[in-house]
Amino acid sequence: MSTKQILIDTPNLVLDTSVLLGYFMSEARNINSLLEAYVFTQESKIILYGHNLIKLEIFYITCREKGITEAEMVLKKTEGIMNTISDTWLFKKAANIKCRYPIAISDCYSISLAILQECPVFFLPEVELSREIVDEINREYNAKIQIV
Repeated sequence: MSTKQILIDTPNLVLDTSVLLGYFMSEARNINSLLEAYVFTQESKIILYGHNLIKLEIFYITCREKGITEAEMVLKKTEGIMNTISDTWLFKKAANIKCRYPIAISDCYSISLAILQECPVFFLPEVELSREIVDEINREYNAKIQIV
C-alpha cells in the first residue's frame, strides 16, 4: 500500500522523530508534501500519537543544530499536534521489542505506541531498521511499520 493510501485510510498515526524533525526543520523529504496534505492541515481527521522520548529527541537535536530558542519553538509545535501517551504497557512492549531486536529504544517506543493504537508508524530509512527486521516485527507483533 502506498504512503498516500495509508494516510487516506488511517484514523491514527505515529511519526518517528526523524519524520517530525524533517518536517519541522524543513528538510527536503518526499514525505513532507504528503504530511502537509493529509496530517498537518485543518481538515485532517488523523490523530497523531507520540511519546516522551520523541519530545526529548526533538528538543535535544533541534537545540544542538539551531539553539535552545528554536528547540523550544519546535517542541511547542510538536506538543500542539501530538497526543503524548505514557503508560506501563508502552514501556513493557518497547522493552520486549528492544530485548529481541538491536534497534534504538526510541524506535521501540514508537513501534509499541503504534501497536497500542493499532495504527501505522512512519520511519525514514535507517540502517538498523532493515527490511528483514521490519518484516519480522510487523509479523511477530502485528505492527504496521512503514519506511517512507
